[in-house]
Amino acid sequence: MPLCLMYTNLKDSEVPGGLEVTLAETIAKTLGKPMQKMTVTVQTGLRMYRLESRAPACFLQIHSIDVFDKDRNSAYTKPIIDFLKNALNIEGNRIVIQYLPIHLHDVGLEKPY
Repeated sequence: MPLCLMYTNLKDSEVPGGLEVTLAETIAKTLGKPMQKMTVTVQTGLRMYRLESRAPACFLQIHSIDVFDKDRNSAYTKPIIDFLKNALNIEGNRIVIQYLPIHLHDVGLEKPY
C-alpha cells in the first residue's frame, strides 16, 4: 500500500492535470504493487531550495511495505525520475526520492485494505 507524497515548487498550473494518477501508475508498476493500493498526494507551490537554487524541483516520499532495501532501491530510482522529468519538465538532478519502509501496523486503515 504505497503512500506517496510529492512536493514541488512548481505552480499548480505548471503541473499536468491528473499527475496524481499517472504518478500512481508509474510507482505501482515500478514497485510491483497493485494500483488499487496506491495513495498519492501532490502538493504544489511550495518554497523549495535544492543545489543552491530555487529553480523548479521535486521531492517525492514513498512509504511502502516489503519493497525497500539497499539492493532494490537503486532499480526504482531511474524509472520514477524519468517519469517526473518528463511530466514536470525539470532536470533529473532537481528531483529527490526518499524511500521509507513501513509495516502494516504503521498505517491506520479500515478493512479491507
